Amino acid sequence: MAEETANKKENDSKIASELYPPLKKRKKVLFGFGAFTDQMSHQAFLFLIFTYYYSVIGVSATALMWAFLVFAIWDSINDPLIGPISDRTKTRWGRRRFWLIVVLVPFALIHIFLFTISISVSDAKKIAYMIITIMLYDLTYTVFSANQLSLFPEMFKTIEQRAEGNMYKNLLTILGVIIGNVIPTLIITPMSPSPGASEETIKNIQGMYLQVGVLLAVFVVIFGTIFILFGIQEDPESLTKPDEMPSIKESLKITLKNKAFIIFVVGNLFIWYVFKLLTTIIPLYGINVLGIDKEADSFLLTLLLFAAFLSAFLFFPVMRKLGLKYGARKALMISCTIWIVSVIPFAFLDDRPYIAIPCMAIVGIGLSGAMYFVDIIIASVIDEDEVKTGKRRAGAFYGINALINRYSTILVFVVISSVLSGYGWDKYLTNSTLETESLIAGLKILMVVCTISGILIVLLCLKFFPIHGKRLKDVQKKLENVNRDS
Repeated sequence: MAEETANKKENDSKIASELYPPLKKRKKVLFGFGAFTDQMSHQAFLFLIFTYYYSVIGVSATALMWAFLVFAIWDSINDPLIGPISDRTKTRWGRRRFWLIVVLVPFALIHIFLFTISISVSDAKKIAYMIITIMLYDLTYTVFSANQLSLFPEMFKTIEQRAEGNMYKNLLTILGVIIGNVIPTLIITPMSPSPGASEETIKNIQGMYLQVGVLLAVFVVIFGTIFILFGIQEDPESLTKPDEMPSIKESLKITLKNKAFIIFVVGNLFIWYVFKLLTTIIPLYGINVLGIDKEADSFLLTLLLFAAFLSAFLFFPVMRKLGLKYGARKALMISCTIWIVSVIPFAFLDDRPYIAIPCMAIVGIGLSGAMYFVDIIIASVIDEDEVKTGKRRAGAFYGINALINRYSTILVFVVISSVLSGYGWDKYLTNSTLETESLIAGLKILMVVCTISGILIVLLCLKFFPIHGKRLKDVQKKLENVNRDS
């Protein structure tokens, strides 16, 4: 019986390999430059934009709140439309590649325009300029991101192919996250002017932000071009004709009625919430709870996050094996459980920075699973949708997913401001050191209680996520039959 099962698996694997020829290793690695460019840009944007307009340009906190409200409204229109428009595109350059070519240079240039407003113009002009440029950034970023993400389930068809391709993709994702956060700190010193600083000092700091913008623009062009030319494989002849695809309105309706997708997207929202909460809180936790001197021992703050990212990378091969053995859903549940256990020690690490470093490495195990399995799980949703509708609509799913993920940033700051309310939240925003017992307690709540709560919601969503086991195998088999017939 065991031999018969093994023979069946080998035969199924052979059929899948003939139907979906595996990509060369070079192509798999270069495909990862799409994720690298995406995350390098986005992390730098998140890291810089608030500090630049608040501390350097002098836009008030109230005005910033209204600016980001307008931005959120724009986001809710922009994100869901980009995916279906991409799905309905058919050109001789392909579907996703076409939009990536169109958007690459504007996407690069907007990194420069973000930091070119003069400090001497009126407050109204500053606010207007900020709203317009961050909306343009979001438009170009969404076009780039939605299309590069949609390529993953289209280029990597089988579970085995996705397991291997995702390993290279996530390695470059981590490198993009690190570079997006590190480059600004190497060039911009200080990040914000001291109270009462001269106009000349402020202009010098603004010039450093502009240097970062130019460097990011150059990197986007270089690595984006590598991705577009050498990392993409599309067959224009195999694309569904636009008139055979559902309308944009109908596509959005079908996507939002997909129960498996809704469960996934809620879980993914909280994965990103936990990730952003940890990366936001770690510096302040390190200074005020671990007792790290931000001037003398700033390298330790960097080392805390680096330990988690390095561990996440090293555990990708382990996650691949877990996924192949137990399936992506169950493997992600295992890694989330480890993630919960890994943050508990942070309630007891007062003035112990060197113990915190290996603890952060353990946190990286949970992070590894969260990064590794998300694209594999949404790919199964897209596969099942194709079986049901006969259309490949990856863009529609990634567009809605991008919109929901944006709210993880809002959720993080709502949670942080709620917990730290009354403990100097305004000083936190300007990166001031607050050494109070209440702040330490608040940071521990954020680091442990709020993080665990988010991961528990992820586990709850995974428990009810339906596409796994026999249902997933049936989807893969039906999809093979559809593609063989076509």
